Amino acid sequence: MRITYAIDQETGLVVSRVESELAWPILDYDNMLPENGYTMNYHLEKMNVLEMAGYTWDLLKWTKKIPVEIKNLHRIFWGMKPLTN
Repeated sequence: MRITYAIDQETGLVVSRVESELAWPILDYDNMLPENGYTMNYHLEKMNVLEMAGYTWDLLKWTKKIPVEIKNLHRIFWGMKPLTN
């Protein structure tokens, strides 16, 4: 299984791709509360590549230059072993 990474140039969020699926960070609006200073937390959701065709796809910049910590979040999501530093 091969994983590739991209940065959404509009948001700065990291997206990963395995075969015909993407792991896209989704903002958890429900838990942005005054009590936690409106902290933004994200979770990854799988989406088919075809769902993202068009406008959004053009905003992705494919790169290998992703911090290991973020790569490992995506690797775990896809069921892969984390990388060591």
